[in-house]
Amino acid sequence: MQQNSTKYWIGINMNPAITPARFHLLLNYLPSVKSIWKAPLEKLKSLDGFQEAAEEFCDARDEGKVNKELERCRDLNLDVVTLEDEDYPESLRAIDKPPPVLYVKGDYEKDDQLGLAMVGTRKNTNYGKKVAKKLASQLAREGLTLVSGMARGIDTYSHKSALGSGGRTVAVMGTGFGHTYPKDNANLMRKISENGAVITEFPFEQRPTKWTFPQRNRIISGLTRGTIVVEAPESSGALITAHDALSQGREVFAVPGDVRKPTMKGTHGLIKDGAKLVEDASDVVEEFKDIQAALPFEEDDEDKDPESSLNQDQKEVYSRLEYEPIHFNDLVARTDFSPARLSHIMFQLEMENLVEQLEGNKWVKSQ
Repeated sequence: MQQNSTKYWIGINMNPAITPARFHLLLNYLPSVKSIWKAPLEKLKSLDGFQEAAEEFCDARDEGKVNKELERCRDLNLDVVTLEDEDYPESLRAIDKPPPVLYVKGDYEKDDQLGLAMVGTRKNTNYGKKVAKKLASQLAREGLTLVSGMARGIDTYSHKSALGSGGRTVAVMGTGFGHTYPKDNANLMRKISENGAVITEFPFEQRPTKWTFPQRNRIISGLTRGTIVVEAPESSGALITAHDALSQGREVFAVPGDVRKPTMKGTHGLIKDGAKLVEDASDVVEEFKDIQAALPFEEDDEDKDPESSLNQDQKEVYSRLEYEPIHFNDLVARTDFSPARLSHIMFQLEMENLVEQLEGNKWVKSQ
């Protein structure tokens, strides 16, 4: 970064009168960020499309606030990357009105641009959780960076599974670094920054709002070559990311699920509209000819038929389970086994990592 211009990029970006569109408008009219920062009110009022914002912009210019922002960046060891920097991600630079300023915690690598976004609902089902974890783990083990939004639900499972598989992951926040959201992901945020990067376009004190998350979604899709939607209802923010990906000329993938579940309406809609149906990570990788040879997918234990080593009684019980929780008493009613016998079978299946017991004596498939 050109250090003498850093404060101008940051100052303009954190000005409340500035949106990404207005920032780009000013960059088109004026020769440098310094000239934008120092432009007199009358000059700014003369620019088509900026007349209404000119007075607010001038009133909000405050070098003291900019210096405080720079100090916070140093204290948190944040990198500030701007559109004039060589290390600005080229895949993101290619989108319409890319974020002029990025705050980065961790190490963003050039090959991260070859990664994939994985997004979905915050209110996921157990099925969505299992699929997200499996896909993220497979892709991470093959060397692809997973990009998501660090939200609860599918985003969190994607990040955690990538990290758990020894892979890289990148989180794009809908807030500034002064406000971790959600707060219970503070530890996850630290781990991501140590094994990838946490990125935001928002200044330090930007709080979470209804508009910041849709705005950041274009970065999630823009940093990657494709977006996978695991589970999303019709009104999900994940669909905004998918639509951003389409507008950016990137691939869109969707995981099918139970047609009765409202949380699958959005993903099924994407499939109807032409998104590629995904059952396995290889369905994603085969769309990218340039990396197929470098990323050979081999069947591992997770991909093998989970019932192949079960006896008849175990198979019967396993076939009655679903990826959504079922109470033990309901499972007794679905089988001919006594509660004592069924408890023993469930214990055996649990030892094989095929089932998981949840609160309230409810059970789900693990594979």
